[in-house]
Formats: sequence, C-alpha cells, structure tokens
Amino acid sequence: MIEYALIGRVGVQYFDSRFAVLTHSACLYNFKPNSDEMTFGEQLVHIAGGNVFRFHQITGIQPPFVFVPAKPPASDKQSALRMLEQSFNYVIEVLPQITPEQLGRTWHLPTWKGRADPDGRAMLVNLLVHTAHHRAQCEVYMRIKGIRPPDYTF
Repeated sequence: MIEYALIGRVGVQYFDSRFAVLTHSACLYNFKPNSDEMTFGEQLVHIAGGNVFRFHQITGIQPPFVFVPAKPPASDKQSALRMLEQSFNYVIEVLPQITPEQLGRTWHLPTWKGRADPDGRAMLVNLLVHTAHHRAQCEVYMRIKGIRPPDYTF
C-alpha cells in the first residue's frame, strides 16, 4: 500500500499551500484566455471536484462536499480555495484506507471513451495526471496575467 500513499503525497504536493497563497489576486479567478477554456477558478474547482468524485467512487467514504460535474459550484477565490483544500485533506485521509480489492476493481467509465476500463490503480494515476494537467493550465493563466507561478518543488 505504501506506493499508493506516495502517489497521493505527490499529488498533494502539486497543490501545496504555497500555490494557493501565491494566487492572491481575486480577479484571476474569473480569467480565462479564450471562450473555450475554463476560468482559473473553474480549473481549481475542477481539480477539487475530480479528487472527491473519484475517491468517493473508489472508496465509498463520504467526501467533504458533493461534486456533480454537470452542476459545478461557485468558482470565486474563497470557494475555489476552500474546495481545493477540503479535497486534498480528503485525499490525505482516504488514501491510506483504500483496500487491495478497491485498487483491483475494474470500473466502466462511459466518459473515458476510447480507453480501456480502468482499475482503481489506474484511476489513482489518472487523478495525479489530471491534477498536474490542470495545475499547468493554471500556471499558464498566471503567466498570461504577468504573475510568476511558484517554483515547482518535489
């Protein structure tokens, strides 16, 4: 199980408190580089929602908030950062409780079109990649607005 705790810790490090502190400008949360993109705040809410949605799906452990992808919640600075913090605290709490059976279970996810049905391990790796992807998008948004993103630490 320790390798999965490590995966979770790496994911948490992607959004440590320094990242939240450095994204201080509330106007950034409504910014998006074009009409096809999510706003900065929506990116953070999307990360938080993905965390609680999938970890709840894998474990059945009650999350700190219910996330319905079709009905995303408010994405202002206060709401987005609160959800992000709650989601990663939930991940830290739940990850050590995941059983070998939950890791081995195969899931049919209709939204994963063209991909093989994942097991719990693949879903955890996907969450890590998902967080990295959306954090990178947030960093690009920051650079567009002239804000230097925090240095990456591992």
